[in-house]
Amino acid sequence: MPSPPHPKRDYRRPEPDRAAGALLGPLATDALVGTPPTRPTIDPTLTHLIHTALQGALTTVTPTDPPPDPTARAWAHTLRTLVRTGQLPDHPGALEHTPDHDPHGVSWRALTHTPPPAHDPARGAFACTHLVDAIKAAHRTGGHTAALYTAALAGARWGASALPLQAMRHLSEHTDPHTPITTALQAIATRSDPTQWPQAPLNQEDRQRFTPFAVPHPLDPHVLLGNLAHLRHHPTATDAVVSLCRTHPHDAPHLPGPDWVRVWLHDAPGANPNLHYTLDQAATAVATLRAEGKSVLVHCWAGASRTPAVAARYAITTLGAPPLPTMTTLITAVGGHLDNPTLSQAVAHLSGIDLPDPAHTLFNGDPPPRRPDLRTHTCHHHTPDPHR
Repeated sequence: MPSPPHPKRDYRRPEPDRAAGALLGPLATDALVGTPPTRPTIDPTLTHLIHTALQGALTTVTPTDPPPDPTARAWAHTLRTLVRTGQLPDHPGALEHTPDHDPHGVSWRALTHTPPPAHDPARGAFACTHLVDAIKAAHRTGGHTAALYTAALAGARWGASALPLQAMRHLSEHTDPHTPITTALQAIATRSDPTQWPQAPLNQEDRQRFTPFAVPHPLDPHVLLGNLAHLRHHPTATDAVVSLCRTHPHDAPHLPGPDWVRVWLHDAPGANPNLHYTLDQAATAVATLRAEGKSVLVHCWAGASRTPAVAARYAITTLGAPPLPTMTTLITAVGGHLDNPTLSQAVAHLSGIDLPDPAHTLFNGDPPPRRPDLRTHTCHHHTPDPHR
């Protein structure tokens, strides 16, 4: 009998973000705690625990090889619950009363006893930076191994989108981040399709494909604003790239790891639990690459929504541009749209501006024409995770 078709997975849900964070967190720990950069090494016991916790996490499949030790089993259950729900389990089991030297317990206490900062984007305060705070707390009290265990739990709590992009640049000196992301996303599902992302390059998004497109940033000609097709067809047009959509190593095999910043960001309302932080980090990455003397391509799938949002935040924070006129200029420059108004609203919030109706405020209710290759499409709406 023929095999049943592979189920389509919606990677814009928060669970894949959290699963990827569980594997990427430990790999980025050295950069987060200030350890001299080396190829990351993770205790095989921890790696096995993470894989056990992730196995079929989005299904009814029960892990086939649960840890025999009750403390390790409770830790794996905690990580699995975090990936599935974004919440800690009601009962920590054996974790709360472990010895001070036990990394399972140290990581639990670091995650639960470290207070998350109040979320205030206009003041540069983001709740998801709790991820880094918890890892550093574990490193102070329990050393490097405890920090690794905490990074896995905190990554599962807040997601890959909460990892600082500068730390990801350090990681990419030795490890392609796409590899652990693929491993995590394959683990949480029972089946995967080798012809689809993340195992293969993305071939469409929202049922759309585009021809190459790029224009210079109106306020910085050394920054190009474009789409993924431009990166694929003109790979050497810039020295560095900030990618704001799903990518694959085949999309930019020529780039050194630190010069290719890959951002976990979706073009759908409610799909980005750490939206303000992610936009701010992406804009900071552009500024950092420019400070290094590099020309930069900023792109998403279409170059029409995520790209102008990050380009506007970059211009506001680095070039001193006024927020609202800059947002108008950038959307117009790329022939973009406001189908996902949450991006513009978040950019405004980062500057302390409330923007309930971006189309009315930025364009007097009459947005400019889209690029000819863009057609009207409906964004997929996601219910925001209330526990983020």
